[in-house]
Amino acid sequence: MFCGNCGTQVPEGASTCPNCGAAMAPKSQAQQMNQALQNAGQNLNAAGTKAKDAVKKLDNKQLGMIGAGIVAVIVVIFILKAIFGGSGLKGTYTNGYTTMTFEGSKITFNMMGVEFTAKYKVKKDKIVLDPKSIAFTQEALDYFEDELDMDEDDIQDELDDLVDDMEDDPSASYKYDKKKKVLTMDGIEYYYAENYKVGPNGTYVSDDAEDVTLTFKNGELTYDNDGDDETLSYYCYDDGHDVYVVFYGLEFEDSEFYHTYYTSNFEFDDDEIEINDITFEKE
Repeated sequence: MFCGNCGTQVPEGASTCPNCGAAMAPKSQAQQMNQALQNAGQNLNAAGTKAKDAVKKLDNKQLGMIGAGIVAVIVVIFILKAIFGGSGLKGTYTNGYTTMTFEGSKITFNMMGVEFTAKYKVKKDKIVLDPKSIAFTQEALDYFEDELDMDEDDIQDELDDLVDDMEDDPSASYKYDKKKKVLTMDGIEYYYAENYKVGPNGTYVSDDAEDVTLTFKNGELTYDNDGDDETLSYYCYDDGHDVYVVFYGLEFEDSEFYHTYYTSNFEFDDDEIEINDITFEKE
C-alpha cells in the first residue's frame, strides 16, 4: 500500500509511513473508504442511467414541442437583432420628405436632399442625439461647394446653426411597430423605405410619352428618353393606405427626369403610375 500523505510505498501492516511518519489507516478503514468510493461511482452511474431513460420516455410530440420552443426563442432573438441591431434601430424610414437611416449607433438624415449624420442612443422610449457628433456627408459638402458656391466659413455657419437647433432639444420620443414597420417619432410616422416588393417592378410606358420608358428594380430607376438614359435612386414605402415612390440624392435635382416632371415622389397603384397627369402602365 501507499502513504496517503507523501505517496511512499508502505509495507503491509505498518502503522506509520517510514518516510513522513503519517499514521496509516487500518485495513478495515481502507476497505470502507474504497467501498464508499465504489458506492459513489455506482450512484453517479445510476443517476446517468435515469436521465437517459427519462429522455427515452419522451415521445415524438414532446420532443417536437421542445424543438419548437428552442426555434421560437432563436427566431425572437433574430427578429430583435434585425430590428434593433443590438443597441439601436436598423434600416431606413421616411415620411416622404425626411429620411432617416439607422446603422449601428449612427443616424443619417436626408432632409430635402441635404444629408448629415449624428450619433445617437436609445434610452427607454427616447432617441437621444449627440449634437457634437453632427457632420455633413461628403456628398452634402460637395453640393454646398460646387452647386451653391459656399466656402468653408459658410458651411461651418450652417453646421453651427444645425448643432444649436439640436442642442435645444436633442431627444425625441419614439415607438416602433414591427408588424407594420412604422417608426413614430414625436408623433410623426416614418415608414420602412426599402419596401420595394410592394412598389413598381419592371418597365412602364405611356401613350402620352412614346419615347419614354421607366424601368424600376430594387431601388433604382432607369429613365430612358429616346435613347438618353439616366439612373436614379428611390425608396418605396406603404403608409397603410397607399404605396409611394420617393426619389432621393442630391443628383436627383439635376436629373432630366426632375426637370421634365418636377416631382420627387408619386403614388403607385396596381401596376399603374401617374406623374403629372401622364399615366404609365406596365409593359
